[in-house]
This record gives sequence, structure tokens and C-alpha cells, in this order.
Amino acid sequence: MKLDKRIVRNQISTQATMQILTTICNSPEKYADDVDLIKAIKSQGGLAKLEYEAQVQGERIHKLPMSLNTLKSYSDDIYEEGFEGLNHVRLKAVEALETYIHRSIKPDSQSRAGLKSKIHELEDELEKHRSVNFILLQAINSAMDSIISVQKAPNDSVRELRATEGLARIRAVASLNPHPFDKTQSSIVSLKDYKDEQ
Repeated sequence: MKLDKRIVRNQISTQATMQILTTICNSPEKYADDVDLIKAIKSQGGLAKLEYEAQVQGERIHKLPMSLNTLKSYSDDIYEEGFEGLNHVRLKAVEALETYIHRSIKPDSQSRAGLKSKIHELEDELEKHRSVNFILLQAINSAMDSIISVQKAPNDSVRELRATEGLARIRAVASLNPHPFDKTQSSIVSLKDYKDEQ
């Protein structure tokens, strides 16, 4: 069975959309100066039409422009929470960028304003982790469904397509985690290494 290149291209582009957004959530400082990107993700239509290349987990990904309806359709097929889940991550990415840009000018940490700012920062960080945990649980469920789907594939070509989609989904899940737990590597990252980087 021959794979439709257009379908594969739209699937890869939809997965790249999620990877880009989750990377922004985790590392907004890397994108805070990208005016065009920030403008695009502020609306659903802008996100759909966006063409963007980024380096994620050492891999170059490319998000192609598409219609909003196409992005919605493929998101509903790929993600457990569908387009609603993708849009949730989009809003979190916008919030992460705005928060980072707002914090670029911080008040004195010893002042009342500085202490309030620190409390707000910690509350934002907690909310960010809650959101990431929610997305992770949904994405893991989706990855499990992909594995079951591979098992039930009627032939090799369908099995290969489903395996490719499943792997891309698992990589997207891993990219949600803060560094250094955002890599799908065979080696185990120690907690000590993580603490040393804090």
C-alpha cells in the first residue's frame, strides 16, 4: 500500500507544531526575540499558517503552513486531546513567552515588589509543571494507543507508518520535560546531574 505523501507531510507538520510549542513552553528565552513567531502563535490561524524550522532534541524539524481546518483535523487524529489539547499548549507557549519578557526587568529582590514578583514567579512555575504533567499523561495514553495500533496493523506498510507516528509521538512527549529529561536516549540521566545544573 503506497503512502499518500500529502497525508504524511501534514502528519509530520502537525507533530512539529506540538514540538515547537512545547519547546517554547520549556525554553521561552530562546524564542523571546522572534517577533514573527510570537505574533503567529497568538492566534490559531496564525499558528496554522506559520512556516518554521527549529532544532528539537538535536533534530531539525520543519513546520509547514496549512489551513486551520487541516491543522484541526490532523490534531484530532494524532492527539488524545485533539486540537483542543494542541491549542492548550499554544496558549501556554504564549503565556510562557509573555512571562519571560515581563520578567526581563525585575525589581530589587529585597523590596516588597521584588518579593511579590518572586512569589508570582514560583506560582507560575508550579502551574507550568501542573500543565506539563497533564499534557504528559494525555500524550502517554496516546503513545500507548499507537503501540496497540502497531500490533494490530494488517500489513508491513501500515505497521511501518504507525510505528513512525508512534515514535514521533513519544519524542514529542519527552520534549515536554525540562532539561535534561527531554531526550529519548538509551543512557539514563542521573538525578545528581539534574541537580548540578540547577
